[in-house]
Amino acid sequence: MGAHRMQVVGISAFVVVGTLLLVALWALRRRLHARERELERKAQELAVSRAAEQRLVEELAEARRAEEEARRAREEAMNASRSKSAFLANMSHELRTPLNSILGFAQLVERDPSLADRHRENLAVICKSGEHLLGLVNDILEMAKIEAGRMTLVDAEFDLHDTLSGLSEMFAVEAQKRGLTLTVERAQDVPRHVHGDEGKLRQVLINLLGNALKFTPRGSVTLRASARRATGAHDGAAGRVRVSFEVADTGRGMAKEELAELFEAFAQTATGRQSREGTGLGLHISRRIVRMMGGDIRVESQAGRGTTLRFDVRLSLVDAPDARAGGAARHPAALRAVGLSPGQPRYRVLVVDDRWDVRHCLLKLLDSVGIEARSATNGLGAVAQWETWAPHLVLLDLRMPLLDGYEAASRIKSSPRGHETVVVAMTASAFEQNRALAAEAGCDDFVSKPFRDADILGLLTKHLGARFEYEERAAEPGAAQGAPAVDLARAAAGLPASLRKDLRRAATRLDAKAVQATIDRFRPEDAELAGAVAELARGYRFDSILALSSADEEEPS
Repeated sequence: MGAHRMQVVGISAFVVVGTLLLVALWALRRRLHARERELERKAQELAVSRAAEQRLVEELAEARRAEEEARRAREEAMNASRSKSAFLANMSHELRTPLNSILGFAQLVERDPSLADRHRENLAVICKSGEHLLGLVNDILEMAKIEAGRMTLVDAEFDLHDTLSGLSEMFAVEAQKRGLTLTVERAQDVPRHVHGDEGKLRQVLINLLGNALKFTPRGSVTLRASARRATGAHDGAAGRVRVSFEVADTGRGMAKEELAELFEAFAQTATGRQSREGTGLGLHISRRIVRMMGGDIRVESQAGRGTTLRFDVRLSLVDAPDARAGGAARHPAALRAVGLSPGQPRYRVLVVDDRWDVRHCLLKLLDSVGIEARSATNGLGAVAQWETWAPHLVLLDLRMPLLDGYEAASRIKSSPRGHETVVVAMTASAFEQNRALAAEAGCDDFVSKPFRDADILGLLTKHLGARFEYEERAAEPGAAQGAPAVDLARAAAGLPASLRKDLRRAATRLDAKAVQATIDRFRPEDAELAGAVAELARGYRFDSILALSSADEEEPS
């Protein structure tokens, strides 16, 4: 019995031990499985980490490649920009320099008092064509400068009334050819003498008027100008004026969805694309200019009802030239200077340019008004002439061989005696940075080629105090100075058809004598109109006379 109990106890202990071993083995296996899973998870994480590290390495390499490509692209862009700037500078110089000779010699020949009328008329055509070509060159170069981000404002005093009258005359013939009525309305509050960038203001107005005439098949085009003067003296606004312009036409107009892209570069409306004219840059450039001048362009248009564009610019008010300069500016460029006023000293001027035609033209001009002048062909010669001859003023070209104008000006101005010499830089370049570089070299002033006689004589007056005698021209009885073109057109429309026909024929032939003979025929009936047309004839504005005499007439064949 006792043995049997011991056997049972042994079996029970064996079962317990076995069970505990199984439990322990099962727990160990679970731990092993958990460890395996942990190792697998870590292995996966490590694989993911390595993959991420590889991707990061690849991304860094790609970023380095992209950075290197961007650096090369920037270098290429900078090189292209420098090449473009050099090309523009050379093109500007090559175009403006011969134009300077054409216009300069034409003005020089025109100064000859013995010149026959027919030759003077031919010269007027040459001058007008040269001025037109110069305007085209300037516009092309201006667009290039805008594209390169180098557009700047060049402020100076100008006559706003003359600017508007000139625009009216410029577009009168084109309007007449298209059978349109062109009206220029100037409010009484528009100041005459202002300070601002006349060239860029004209560029905007020319673009807007040109577009209006181009896309108006019938009806009218109107340019209106008004002004609002600033009164806030506390913030420096006194003496400023905001001039508003409006160009309205009765043309084809635009759909509403086209207006949003009107001022985008190279964008054209459906009407513009149909006309196959222009590049779509004009309005984009105009808005850039207007914004630089402190305003913006707004447009209103309806398809089939016409378009109106409005913009305003900030200008500064200035005193009339006569009151400010004691009458120094009384003589317009159209009057010919014939010599120095009595009591003037013998001024000495040195002309420095590597081109014979420029030197010859300036020497002849200066000699014709009693200025003693010498010349040099490069900067070394300029310095030598300055040391031995002591000129009062040096007209110094900037681009010359051996020694350029910048270095020559610097050498002259570095001497104590050089501070007494006025150095004026001359250049045919289109870029304004030349003006800053010339000033840094010591130049006292700057003149761009091609220049006019009045520009050179004006420099002598400004810096040396020189005064000139001008030829006298008898005023026509009843001449209407500065009369708006629209008023003249209305008056001319009242002339008999036969008189208008004769006037138109004479203007077409550029025959000043025939124009004057026709004027004499209607002078008794309308002395004011006769005086105004005679003034146009004296200025060889046959295009304006043709526009006035062509109202309601067929174009001459």
